Amino acid sequence: MQFRKSLATYHYIMHKISSQTIYRGALGLAVAIMLGAFGAHYLKEKLPIENLQIFETAVRYQFYGCLGLVALGLICRVTEIKLNTPILLLRLGILIFCGTVYFLALRPVFGIEGLKWVGAITPLGGLCMIACWVWVGILFLKDSKK
Repeated sequence: MQFRKSLATYHYIMHKISSQTIYRGALGLAVAIMLGAFGAHYLKEKLPIENLQIFETAVRYQFYGCLGLVALGLICRVTEIKLNTPILLLRLGILIFCGTVYFLALRPVFGIEGLKWVGAITPLGGLCMIACWVWVGILFLKDSKK
């Protein structure tokens, strides 16, 4: 009886994590599309070309990351593999990587001359995203050996 309760609780929690992950990923995709349009139409006249390219990089990686969140959310629905940590790593990676790249790209719009050191934080976000996918690969490799 206790086993069934704990299994039901586990499925409820994983379904909730799955739904929240899909929601956050879908919302992030919508924002990425809006930011891409904003960059193509408004920022084109406001930013130097190199900053516009940096902005486009942030949009692209936000899109990739959020698409990954949707995929991980869907995978949660069809497998028993616990993806909580990879999901957290991906969310953190998107926030750090894209957030710092957006900041660096938009400094001229806000009149900020310095703070280039923020770029030193960017690779931490990239490492989080890489760690997410390596972790997912390891989890599925372990699962295939059961």
